[in-house]
Amino acid sequence: MREEEAGNVLTPAFGDGAEKPMERAAPGPQHRETPVISRRSYEKRPREGRGRTVFVDFGRNRVYALPEDGEEVTVFGDFVEMVEGLRPAVVVADSYPRKLLPVVTRLSGTTFLRLRDLSEVSEERRNNGLRKTNENDVKILRQIFLRAPDKFQPLYVAPEELTVRALTELWAQIAFLKKSSKQARTVTDHSLAAEIHKAHTRFVCRLAKEIHEEAMRLPLYRMAVERLGLKGPTLAYIVSHDGLALKTLSRDELAVRYDMVHRPWRGRTLRSRLLILLARAAIRHRKKRYYGIYDYYRRKGKRYWPAVLRVARRILRDIRRLTIETQEGGPAPA
Repeated sequence: MREEEAGNVLTPAFGDGAEKPMERAAPGPQHRETPVISRRSYEKRPREGRGRTVFVDFGRNRVYALPEDGEEVTVFGDFVEMVEGLRPAVVVADSYPRKLLPVVTRLSGTTFLRLRDLSEVSEERRNNGLRKTNENDVKILRQIFLRAPDKFQPLYVAPEELTVRALTELWAQIAFLKKSSKQARTVTDHSLAAEIHKAHTRFVCRLAKEIHEEAMRLPLYRMAVERLGLKGPTLAYIVSHDGLALKTLSRDELAVRYDMVHRPWRGRTLRSRLLILLARAAIRHRKKRYYGIYDYYRRKGKRYWPAVLRVARRILRDIRRLTIETQEGGPAPA
């Protein structure tokens, strides 16, 4: 796939650690029950600013909450009280009681994630030799999330995002076929090989146009188009597939996730290759925001590849900042 065909596009995105088992079991039965949603006015308490992730587990009409940076499990009487007290940016649970879903829809400003495969918790508990308690489960949930955030998915996904996700996955497959057919065309002396390559090229272009029109409904994609001058299927891929990582990971963690560090023992992922393709396209089209970075490092004596990686890391940081602004509703700090 040529860089011209990729256009000004953006790409398609925690640490391990054993947790100490709880010395005492949480009281009461361990089956799932819907926590009580009281209508009383909650007691005023000091509140921390939004921005952290909180892991929760439900049991015996109570909510067991564990902040990402904490070690003590806090027990709340109902779910709304937990959100009002901890004010999390992201709430992570293995599953949510059905009667709680209408309440979740009314809580704005918070992202709710659930585990894709519920057997992950029981398997992790069995591997670590832990008892089944709510407090142990919520710590196991944090351990799984920090190690593999891709095992979680949003509780609600907008239909537009699902459409863009499906189209970008199709685009990636057709683009790979286009590249293969181009290579076959050069070694096959037959008119059919050229015809197949032309068909793949036509489909890739049609998909890219359709993806852009659909992705303009997504706030993050629209902001990247307007403020960064980037657009295309790779930008749509990262917005629809890697939004969670952009919200929760730091700049350095994102650099590792996108293989922007020197790791010669493994190949690059699809998102890493697309991010590099974006950087090369931005350099080729002399985008002022990014070509200056490339030119600066080239003048310092850097080779082509390290200079391209510098541009790629800058693009990744810019997208992360736009994600924070979209989440908080205001400009992100530099």
